[in-house]
Amino acid sequence: MVKNNLEIESRVESKKGDQTRPTYFLSITLENIRCFGPRQTLDLSNGKGRPSQWTIILGDNGVGKTTLLQSIVALTPVVFPTLAEEETRKEVVPRYFTDKRMEWEPFRYGNDDFYLSVDFFVGAELSEKKLGKEIKDLYVGRNLDYVKTNENETTWNIFRKLKRANGKNYKDLGEIVCFGYGASRRMGETSLSEKAEDDPYASLFSDNVALLNAEEWLLQADYAAHASKSSRAQKRAKDRRDEIKSILIKLLPDVDDIKFTQLTEEQLKPGIEVKTPYGWVSIKELSLGYKTLIAWMVDLASRLFDTYPDSPNPLAEPAVVLVDEIDLHLHPKWQRNLMSFLSELFPNTQFIATAHSPLIVQAATDANVVLLRRESDHVVIDNDVKAIHGWRVDQILTSDLFGLESARPPQLDSLLAERTQILSKAKLTKKDRERLEKIEEEIGSLPTGETPEDMEAMDVIRRAAERLKSEGY
Repeated sequence: MVKNNLEIESRVESKKGDQTRPTYFLSITLENIRCFGPRQTLDLSNGKGRPSQWTIILGDNGVGKTTLLQSIVALTPVVFPTLAEEETRKEVVPRYFTDKRMEWEPFRYGNDDFYLSVDFFVGAELSEKKLGKEIKDLYVGRNLDYVKTNENETTWNIFRKLKRANGKNYKDLGEIVCFGYGASRRMGETSLSEKAEDDPYASLFSDNVALLNAEEWLLQADYAAHASKSSRAQKRAKDRRDEIKSILIKLLPDVDDIKFTQLTEEQLKPGIEVKTPYGWVSIKELSLGYKTLIAWMVDLASRLFDTYPDSPNPLAEPAVVLVDEIDLHLHPKWQRNLMSFLSELFPNTQFIATAHSPLIVQAATDANVVLLRRESDHVVIDNDVKAIHGWRVDQILTSDLFGLESARPPQLDSLLAERTQILSKAKLTKKDRERLEKIEEEIGSLPTGETPEDMEAMDVIRRAAERLKSEGY
C-alpha cells in the first residue's frame, strides 16, 4: 500500500472545545486523485471571499462526488507535535498523515504523483459580517520515485520534505470541527458504552459503519434529566433532551410528539415512540427515511454538544458537515424543506453535500452549486454553473445540471421526434398525414400546466376551442 510509506504515528493532542477560532473551507485543489486528472480546484466559497454555507455537488454516478468529500477529510488540519527535540513547537498537518483509521487509497491509477491542497477561512463565523483571514496551501503531495529512493529516511523527514514548499505559518489554524456522513447513515444498534471508536468521518469511507444509537442517546439524556444529583448537570441534560426532541418534531413530517416509555410489566424495556396520524410508533418501526434523518440529526447534535460543552447554544457554534447523497430516502416535500431547516438550526455550520435531486437544487437559492462532468478519461469540476434561481423542476432536469433531453415520459420522445421529422418536409404525402394522425392518437393530449388544476383548465380551453372550430367560428 502506497500510504504505508508516508504513515506517521499519531501523537495528536486534541481537546474538545479547544479550537482556536472558527475555521471553514474555501477551496480544495487536487491532481491525480482517482477519477480526477489534471490539477483543478473545487470552489467552496460564496464568490465574495467567504465560505458558502451550502455547497451542493452534482454529477452522474461514478464521477467522484464521494471522492471530493473524502479528500476534504484527508485535508482537515491536525495539530501535530514535532520531533522530540522540538516538543515545545507544534505544526499543523493534514489528517491524511496522522490518522491510521483512514484506510484510503486516493491515487489515480498509472500516476506516480498526486497532489491535494486546501485553503481555509479563519476567524469569523458564517453569521458574522466581520472580516476573516485566509490561510492557503496546507497540502499533501508526493512523488513515488522520491519515496522509493529514500526508504532509509524517517517517515517524518520524508513528510517534511514533501511539504517544504508550504513555508507558511499556521499558528492561527486550529483543529477544525468537522463531521462526515456517508450515504447509508444507518442508526447504530449497539449500546453507547460498547462503541469501540468515535470516528466522526468513518461512514464516509465504509458503508458498514453505523452512526450513534440515537434511541439510546435520547434515553440516556432523559435518564440524566431525572436522575442527576447535580442541578446544573440535570438542567443541561434536560435542555439537551428537550432541544433534540423539539428538533425532531419540527423536522419529521407528520410527527406531532415524542415520548419516552418507561419500564412496566408490559413494557420490559424502555424506548422512544413518536406520535403519527396512525398512533404511537416505536422508532425501530419507522420507515427508512425517518430513521435516516433521526440517525444523523441526533449524531450531529450530540457531537456538537460534546465539542462545545460550555456553550449556551452548541448547535449555533462553528462546524463543517459533509453529507453524501443528502436527498437519499427523502420524500420530495422533505427534500424541498431540509436545507432551509438546517440553515436555521445550524447557522454557523458549513454544509458540503452531494445530491441527485433537482428539488435540492431548486431549494438551494443561495447555495454554491458545482457540477462534475466526465471528459474523456477524467472528470472536470465546473464551478461556474448557470444560475437556476426561480426555475421549475422540469427546467432544472433538462438543464446541463442533470442533462435530461426531456422531462416527458421516454416513450413519447421517439414519437415527438418522428412528428417533427414529418412536419419538416416541404410537402406532406397522404401517408405522412395518416402517420401524423396516428402519432397524435398515440401521444394524446400532452399536459402543459404545472399543477393538476392548471392541466384541467388547459384541457377545458382546448375542448372549447375544438368545439368553436367545429361550429365554424
